[in-house]
Amino acid sequence: MASPVWQYNSHTQSAPLLTSVFRNSFCPCCACSQALAVSDRYDESDGRRYSKYIKVMCCALCGWWFVSKDTWDSACGLDHTLHILTATGAALRTFSPGPSDAQLTILEGEIRDHLLGKGTSAEWAALEDVTKGVFREFGYQARVTARSKDGGIDVIVDHAEFGDVYAQVKHTRNKVGVRVLRELIGTMAINGTTNSLLVTSSGFTHGLSKEKALAAQKGFFVELVDGNRLLASLNLTYRRDPPTISEVMDVADPNIQLIIEEVKL
Repeated sequence: MASPVWQYNSHTQSAPLLTSVFRNSFCPCCACSQALAVSDRYDESDGRRYSKYIKVMCCALCGWWFVSKDTWDSACGLDHTLHILTATGAALRTFSPGPSDAQLTILEGEIRDHLLGKGTSAEWAALEDVTKGVFREFGYQARVTARSKDGGIDVIVDHAEFGDVYAQVKHTRNKVGVRVLRELIGTMAINGTTNSLLVTSSGFTHGLSKEKALAAQKGFFVELVDGNRLLASLNLTYRRDPPTISEVMDVADPNIQLIIEEVKL
């Protein structure tokens, strides 16, 4: 199975830096020691054996964001608890200017409408541009194809492992079905590529997942990105609002282990 392409790949791998951020809540990028503000959090505890705390923080000046997951787990009858802390963080890069704030506002509204099966699709060109911007934010070189001569492909991603990865972008209120997937796989076969993404502002029909699995058995891997994942990624890329837990978790799991220890009860 191919690894995901729609994934934030520019996390810091420095455990000491992440540990420092967790302890003092200051942005590591701003010389003025800008404090990070908590933008979202989730606390879960049964009051006895298990607790989980997830927190997202963001710098208001540069957009550097940080997410941590702090768990405490004690098995029945033991006199200690297992404490595990994982985290990740990333500085958002600056790339070619994207759509204006007005366009983004309209586009985000259209995506939210499409998820409900309604609305218009006026900003289809802007969606292709911001999809390219998301790929660049994830660490790839990407380009939008000619609007009228793309053969169904809207964005081409230069991937170090897979070579050219095709992305087809559907800005529609209708769920994307099997026919679109088959056309994309046909284009992949003609051009000798094995990996692609199908990005939509709405969702996918039930039969599409089965067809995707059959294609994978033939060596054609298609990653699906629906409107919810798209909105989450836009928020990280263009930083219109502080990120939420669900938005960060969609593209960046806190996977750098900072602490693993047994603590006496």
